[in-house]
Amino acid sequence: MSASFENKTIRPGSLVGYNYYHSDRHRSTGYSRPTAPKAVRVRQPHPLAKKLALTAAVLTALIVLPLLRHDAPPTSGPLNSGQTSQKAAPAAITPAVAVPEKVVNHCANNTLGKFILVSVSQRHLWACEGSKTVHDAPVITGMLAQPDTLTPPGTYHIYAKQTNTTLKGADSTGSWSRPVHYWMPFLDNQHGTYGFHDATWRTDNEFGTVDPASSSASHGCVELPLASQQWLYDWAPLKTALTVEV
Repeated sequence: MSASFENKTIRPGSLVGYNYYHSDRHRSTGYSRPTAPKAVRVRQPHPLAKKLALTAAVLTALIVLPLLRHDAPPTSGPLNSGQTSQKAAPAAITPAVAVPEKVVNHCANNTLGKFILVSVSQRHLWACEGSKTVHDAPVITGMLAQPDTLTPPGTYHIYAKQTNTTLKGADSTGSWSRPVHYWMPFLDNQHGTYGFHDATWRTDNEFGTVDPASSSASHGCVELPLASQQWLYDWAPLKTALTVEV
């Protein structure tokens, strides 16, 4: 009789509890009762070790968990059953602190009773009484393209004052004839006469904004808004010193 399982129906559980070996030469040894596993004795830890382990776990939780809460990125996925949604507290926003612009006293080094400083690059004028600035104004200076149209840098003195006159002249860029309310010349050279005057043919927003390198600059004079030129005319007597700096 062959011990092969071919063409035999093996039902679930029908081989439980059996131990067999099959080959062409040996029959199975038959039924073998399973032996119960040996009992394993679990060694209980010492009570002091339990306390030390519990203390270490508590300390770890107190130190690590706050760090994890702080560093953990917010979750954006769906919530599990029983999980509640928690929004992370918004980070505190530090308000921007406005840094006050440093105010430069352009009259700080002046020792004269009255003095006028003109800056071509800053397109501005300052009137000084000692080291105190008593007036300042935006200006338009001469075109830098030609030697006869730029405002010559240097130190000069106001040598004349005149009201309601017409300024006429010509240079390499053309000629002009302009009526002015207040005229204060401070320099005569081979190119002509240079001075302070108002320029009512210009708009107020042009003063202080015209680039000296452009063709919109003056023919060499220092042009001021009407109100500032009137103030300067009344404030500065003849022989008042002035400096034109680049």
